[in-house]
Amino acid sequence: MGALRLGGGWLGVRQKSNRVLRRSVRGEIFVALLYLYRYNSPMSFSLSQLEARRQQILQEMSTIDRLRRGTLSRQFFKTLRAHTQGQQGPYYVLQGYLQGQKFSERVPAQQAPQWEAQVANYKRFQRLAEEFVTVTDQITRRCEGQPDAKKNSRRRCTRNASGKPTPSSG
Repeated sequence: MGALRLGGGWLGVRQKSNRVLRRSVRGEIFVALLYLYRYNSPMSFSLSQLEARRQQILQEMSTIDRLRRGTLSRQFFKTLRAHTQGQQGPYYVLQGYLQGQKFSERVPAQQAPQWEAQVANYKRFQRLAEEFVTVTDQITRRCEGQPDAKKNSRRRCTRNASGKPTPSSG
């Protein structure tokens, strides 16, 4: 049986389910779309709109008070009793990477909904952080001006890197 090369790793067709394959493909599509958005989208927002969005992102980040990194999964074990198959579980497991090391942690069933919300908060935080970088990059490019823009039509940035007004503008 052949194997499918996807995203830099080999997936044995028999070993992985279609669900995992679809999730991997969706992830690669999301990364490709994010790249296209980040580096090819026209800068149609004004500097004040970008700065307002950056502050809004920081505000949204500050509302996240609990998070857990990783992925929470439900696991079942097959059992054989009196020649009939059954399932035992679910057992909840939190898995992920921390400082380059893989971790895995059992989660009590009664705490699983709370942990699931915390994992969702972590994913939300990651999305917000990526958007913060994108918006800040756009602000930086807007303040520096486009290399092919006319010199006298370039809009000057009124704030320095620390966020304080420059002496000439204040």
